[in-house]
Amino acid sequence: MIFRACISAAIALALLIPVAQAQSVDEPRFVNRMLADFSTPSIEPGDEGVLSFSVNNPDMMNLTGVMENTAISVSIYRYATLEESLPIGDIDEPPVFLSSGATSVTVVCGDIQPGGSVPVPLTIATERGTAHGSYFSQCSYFVRFSLSFAYSGVNYTMVSRGHFTDAQWELLTSGDTGAGEINQTYLHELGYDGIIPDTAFSVRKDIPIWPVIVLAGLTVLSGLAAFSYFVLDNPGRYPRLELKLLRLSGRLNLLKRRLLGPLKRRPGA
Repeated sequence: MIFRACISAAIALALLIPVAQAQSVDEPRFVNRMLADFSTPSIEPGDEGVLSFSVNNPDMMNLTGVMENTAISVSIYRYATLEESLPIGDIDEPPVFLSSGATSVTVVCGDIQPGGSVPVPLTIATERGTAHGSYFSQCSYFVRFSLSFAYSGVNYTMVSRGHFTDAQWELLTSGDTGAGEINQTYLHELGYDGIIPDTAFSVRKDIPIWPVIVLAGLTVLSGLAAFSYFVLDNPGRYPRLELKLLRLSGRLNLLKRRLLGPLKRRPGA
């Protein structure tokens, strides 16, 4: 009887240990899913676009507590093309969040229940002079996040790549980094509890359609000219086409004479 009781207690303890361990909300497997459902715009200079995502309490089976007083700070922090990369402070007329009129905004999400999700749509406004790269080197604007909340009485702060310098990121991801390929000890020394993803959106001008139309027209004319030369260089092979081309050539010569005739009759011409 005592043996059976010990076995039951051991099984119960084995089942409880994973549940207790699962309550560690700063595990990378949970942190990686706290932001999701990203939708990023491509904006014409002078227009607006919507950057959207969701803030999640990601796993109701393992995270049974409420994420309390949840807030997320979002900021546009860098402009980049294939040729250059600049901090947003070096850009004239940068994109801004419509709700704040600035390159950063904070959204209060409140309490998020286990398995719950809060959608966050943010309208981004641009000016006609907002930097957009070039037709052949379009630009991206990088966006970083800082997520804060309380869980089981403990305050947590999760941030994205844009909150670290290159030197800090190198130390975080090099060597024996431990769980989630991040040096958790150094991360906590910096004052953070987890790393969430960055995102980006583009500001671009579409290539005008008229150069494509002109190029297509020139291609067609070039093909017709080559075919005409082939027909005329092979007399008798395509008699009907040859006759039509000769008539067309005659009409063009008459039109040319009519247009150039008045010019030739001018004094000094």
